[in-house]
Amino acid sequence: MVVVANQVGANYLSKLTPVDQDITKEQSEECHLLHSAWNDLTKVWTLPVIHALSLKQPARFNELKRRIQNISATSLAERLNELDQRKVIERKVYPETPPRVEYALTKKGVELSVILGTLAEWVMKWDKPSTNSVRANDEKVRASARSK
Repeated sequence: MVVVANQVGANYLSKLTPVDQDITKEQSEECHLLHSAWNDLTKVWTLPVIHALSLKQPARFNELKRRIQNISATSLAERLNELDQRKVIERKVYPETPPRVEYALTKKGVELSVILGTLAEWVMKWDKPSTNSVRANDEKVRASARSK
């Protein structure tokens, strides 16, 4: 039987609904919520911004830009704005001349950072290439270069 996930979150994802069963309005809304969050979090540069803030906070814009290699100021500003709207980070403006702005993870952001750390551990456990496979790949690249 083919099944689809009908709930949001780790404890809900294990609850499955047969495809031929009607999906309730609530299930549909939860699915939409999950997809929306997933799409926002998987945008380019979003995860590096969260990671950079988790290293040391609060952080100012240029400090974050230095921590995240190759990110443009425009991309950083967009991601900070999106994460602020999602309440993952908070933006604090100090009324000084010139104005000072600092960014920090909210409680929600810290919780997300922990989840992403667990995901990183899982990736390293299962997807990290072994030394032998790296050597084998290097040999293939060298052999290919010699044959050209």
